[in-house]
Amino acid sequence: MAIISSKEYLDYLELHWSSTGFMGLRDETNKQKQQRVVEEVIEKLSPPSSIRHLSMEGYFGSRLPNWMMVPATCGFKSLRILRMDKLCCCTQLPDGLCQLPSLETLAIIDAPAIKSVGPEFQSPSSLAVGGGIVTTGSVVGFPNLATLHLDGLCEWEEWEWEEQGEDATVDAMAMPALKELVILSCKLTCLPPGLASSRRHALRDVRLYKLSNLTYIENFPSVVRLKVFDCPELRRISNLSKLQKIEIAYCPNVEVLEGIPSLDSMEMEDRTMETVPEYVTTVTPRYFKLTCNEKLYKSLLTGSSSCEYHKISHIKSCAIDYFRRR
Repeated sequence: MAIISSKEYLDYLELHWSSTGFMGLRDETNKQKQQRVVEEVIEKLSPPSSIRHLSMEGYFGSRLPNWMMVPATCGFKSLRILRMDKLCCCTQLPDGLCQLPSLETLAIIDAPAIKSVGPEFQSPSSLAVGGGIVTTGSVVGFPNLATLHLDGLCEWEEWEWEEQGEDATVDAMAMPALKELVILSCKLTCLPPGLASSRRHALRDVRLYKLSNLTYIENFPSVVRLKVFDCPELRRISNLSKLQKIEIAYCPNVEVLEGIPSLDSMEMEDRTMETVPEYVTTVTPRYFKLTCNEKLYKSLLTGSSSCEYHKISHIKSCAIDYFRRR
């Protein structure tokens, strides 16, 4: 009855649902009925083509609306910011978002039912046919997306996105304008080749938090700032030729840090750290900051008499601190 799609001057829209009652339901039949209702409602709440900022929170349908799918999204030529928060039951991201021509910021937060993201998410030319993926052309996916924020996809294990062949141009690459990538709390073992492409030149800032299965980060030619926090399986960081600043916190199993000739600043933080990692001896940042436990801190203060000091002695400017007891 709201007939939102006819509001031709509507610029900003927020859609909120309360999923508390739904999540408390034990009767499966009743839950499915509630989902059908909310799915029917969101279909009728399709925004007008004038919309520039759309926010959805608490939606508990099992699928997102058809107006987010191909080819309906082509009508939203002005949408610049899209935020979807608390998608407790959605199992698949819509494959029409990549066709939004003006989208600059995309944030997907708390979507625990999503386990994999296929190539159709970032490629409008990848269509599912007979259970497989068929590439139909070289249309650019997410042509103006600058910021991608993926947080709380806690069961997300696979991101299928292959790098294009040698004959492909930068213009045909998905997300060519991506500058900032933030991923929090998921089970990805690695970042996809299509993201870590040798042709990607805009990506400057990458932040990875609580990626429980991530094992390596490599081959990002344009990244200037990298922060990794609480990635317990991370072993290797390599081939980031323009990296200037790196922050490593609570990643105790990193063994290799190489291929970063432009490194200027390095910060490390871990209250459980007993020794300075060996890979610190292989890099030469201008500035190095370490926040560790009090025992290691006191050892490093003794200078050359410490068995750990030689690992940082080659760095001109060092700042060492420790975690105070509360």
